[in-house]
Amino acid sequence: MAVTLQAWLGSLQALLPPGRAFTREPGSVLARVLEALAAMLLAAQMRLEDLRAQGDPLRATTMMPDWERFLALPDACVVAPENLSLFERQQNLLQRLTEQGGQSAAYFIGLASQLGQPGCTVTEFRPMSCNDDCNDALFSPEDRFNWQFNVPAASVGIRVMDCNDDCNDPLDFFTPSLIECPIRKRRPAHTNVYFAYAS
Repeated sequence: MAVTLQAWLGSLQALLPPGRAFTREPGSVLARVLEALAAMLLAAQMRLEDLRAQGDPLRATTMMPDWERFLALPDACVVAPENLSLFERQQNLLQRLTEQGGQSAAYFIGLASQLGQPGCTVTEFRPMSCNDDCNDALFSPEDRFNWQFNVPAASVGIRVMDCNDDCNDPLDFFTPSLIECPIRKRRPAHTNVYFAYAS
C-alpha cells in the first residue's frame, strides 16, 4: 500500500477541530509539528509493510538470519550462507519449509531436481531367484537394502591413479555432486545408497 507523507499529514489535519487556532497553513508551527508526526507514522507503516513481506521466505532479507535459525540452516549439507547469493539462500529456505519428505524413488528424484540435478534415476537391486534368467545379475538377499542413484552428469574433478602416484593414493578421486549429502541424510535408515555418474 503506497501511502505518502502528504496523505498522513492530510489525515492528521482532518482530525483537528475547526477554527482559526488550528491552522492548516503550510509552514506554520502546527503544520511542521504534524509533518514530524506524519513522518513517524509513515516510517512505522513502511516498517510494518516490510515486516509483513519478511514473512515470505522468498522475499526475506533482513529476517533471513531468523528464518535460517528457525529452519536449522545451514546444516551439514548446505554451504555456509556467506558463500551463497541471497536468491540461493531464499531457495534453501523455501525448499526446507515446503519439503514433505518421503521414501520413494520419485521423492529422491524430485529432491535432486529441486537441487539442480534433473534427469536422475534410481536402481533397486533384487536378489536372484530360480525364476530369473541365467544372464541376470547375481544379487544376494542383503543387496535388497542397497540402491543406486544414477546421476546423468559426469562427476567433476575426476582424477584416476596412475603409475606416478603413491601406493597409498586413492584409485580415483572426484568431487561429489551437491545432491549426495541431502540424499544420504534422507535415505531410509535401513538402506545404503550408492551414486553412479555418467562417464
